[in-house]
Amino acid sequence: MNFKHFSLFKTEASLLLKLAFPILLAQLALTGLGVVDTLMSGQVGTNDLAAIGLGSSIMLPVFMFATGILLAITPLVAKANGESRPQHITRYLNQGLWLSIPLGLLCLVALMNLEWILDLLSLDESVYQLTSDYLFYIAFGMPAIALYQVLRFFWEGLGTTLPTMWISFFALFLNIPLNAIFIYGWGPVEAMGAAGCGVASMIVMWMMFFAGVLYVLKSKLTLPFIVKTNTFRPSWQLGLKPILGLGLPITFALLFEVSLFSLIALFVAPLGAVVIAGHQIAINFTSLAFMVPLSFAMALTVRVGFGYGENNPAQLRLSLITGFSFAVLLGFILALISYFLRLDIVGLYSEDSQVVHLAASLLVFAAIYQVFDAIQVTAAGALRGFHDTKVTMMVTLISYWGIGLGVGYVFAFTDWLVIPMGVQGFWLGIVLGLTLAAVLLSLRLRKVCHATLF
Repeated sequence: MNFKHFSLFKTEASLLLKLAFPILLAQLALTGLGVVDTLMSGQVGTNDLAAIGLGSSIMLPVFMFATGILLAITPLVAKANGESRPQHITRYLNQGLWLSIPLGLLCLVALMNLEWILDLLSLDESVYQLTSDYLFYIAFGMPAIALYQVLRFFWEGLGTTLPTMWISFFALFLNIPLNAIFIYGWGPVEAMGAAGCGVASMIVMWMMFFAGVLYVLKSKLTLPFIVKTNTFRPSWQLGLKPILGLGLPITFALLFEVSLFSLIALFVAPLGAVVIAGHQIAINFTSLAFMVPLSFAMALTVRVGFGYGENNPAQLRLSLITGFSFAVLLGFILALISYFLRLDIVGLYSEDSQVVHLAASLLVFAAIYQVFDAIQVTAAGALRGFHDTKVTMMVTLISYWGIGLGVGYVFAFTDWLVIPMGVQGFWLGIVLGLTLAAVLLSLRLRKVCHATLF
């Protein structure tokens, strides 16, 4: 690499970091919301802690359904920005807002009608009621968070991510006093326990939306696109169709991934409390670590989308080389941390020697797949930038459900291939599934690049 190429690489790396770092901090802040809910509700009692864990697990897929569809706005806006077509950017913003209304209402109705899931779980009466109340209250925040996601993905498509970070931090700090008021009670507000987290989260979601509106109406970057046009009316051809065309495969890919870990947790539940706790610790840490390559993948979507719209093969090559360089580097760093610091990491969660031993053994599997995980999420992010999402959906279905869950189940509970491995069998399945996803998505990206760049 000569000096000129290194200089270009350095510039692109700086742009990617500028986009990715605020996204990473925003993701960590949003994760902190769940941590705060867990810590504060746990102070009330075990039933409240259980209700938060269960309610959050049920709410997450519903939330991801709407988020995945609306995520299509980022590559659409990025491409339009690269093409210098401001009217298209306005169109996608307006149509995204229209689409978010039925999506938000659908999520609201869904969360209010999930008692059948709770009925299947044979819960303690107190846990049942607290979980049901939590879902009822947080449901009223779904329309707001859907509207906010449109605004967020709009400004991220324009190449700015700092507003996402600041609003996420605002939400985190606002959530703490609101939780205190509604969980423990204050003045005329009666203590609601875990159900109070639902009320607090609902208010936070609406405040995030209002903060997003304020930014969009005040920012010099976004204000030019807030204009009155005929695209403000809902239109299938002008916006709803392209958003759904890109967004539905994205949301199914996300649901395949989320459901993989949820279903594994259900499958290993009969193996006992030690297995459940060890698996949960490993999942918690790896989910946190995954946010690092995920943030860079989301940033790469913007850079690729812009280069795609600009019809700039040189910039696209540079963005892809830089993005995958970061992916491999970050994957190796996370692998080293997962392996060499596994006992220290697990020790932060539990002092039970059996749980520590099991969780540490699972982090060995995590260390093995970190590089492949970083590559697959980066490839998926680049493909979104190229507006190619259907193949990603099929790859995730095969890799996560077919290999991760299916083959993992065989390793875990049968002697068809090896002696039953228990929960480690599922983690071996995850390693194989993520490896397959990295290979297949990389091949798909290579094909798309060849068709686009040559």
